[in-house]
Amino acid sequence: MAKKKPTYHPSEFDEIDDRPSRSQLKRDMTALQQLGADLAALGDKVVKEADLPPDVEEALLLIKTITKHEARRRHMQYVGKLMRTFDTTHARELVESAQLGHAVRTKAFRHVEDLRDRLVDGDDDLLQELFDAHPGEGQRLRQLTLGARREKANGKPPKDTRALFRLLRDLEGGE
Repeated sequence: MAKKKPTYHPSEFDEIDDRPSRSQLKRDMTALQQLGADLAALGDKVVKEADLPPDVEEALLLIKTITKHEARRRHMQYVGKLMRTFDTTHARELVESAQLGHAVRTKAFRHVEDLRDRLVDGDDDLLQELFDAHPGEGQRLRQLTLGARREKANGKPPKDTRALFRLLRDLEGGE
């Protein structure tokens, strides 16, 4: 006699479990640990002014003092556990604004580097444009550019190139 295959009815699957999976819980916990690490990396002053619960603040300030790998890992798990106890929206905003500020500073730094490189490589149109835009610093700009070009051609240390970068950084920051 052949075995009869079980028949499944769609109504048996109506009770779907709405809890997050274990993998999702682990991802959430790791994200909270990383948020705690990022917040602690912003410095003690930011942590103290972040208006966090006292136990969370204390745990974040303690992170820098722990140097052993396994102890640090366990402490970060503890930080993640504490971070679950309150709304982390404000902490996330602090970390995101700090990261955004870093990105803006990096972009400005790269822009100044690009200007300097273009000037040293011989972009006289850019030199004239900067000279016209900053007549008070135009002569100094021209001197440093020509000096940097000579340094590059002769393989000398980049003294004028660095001075040109500082001048451009000051001019770009002042606008």
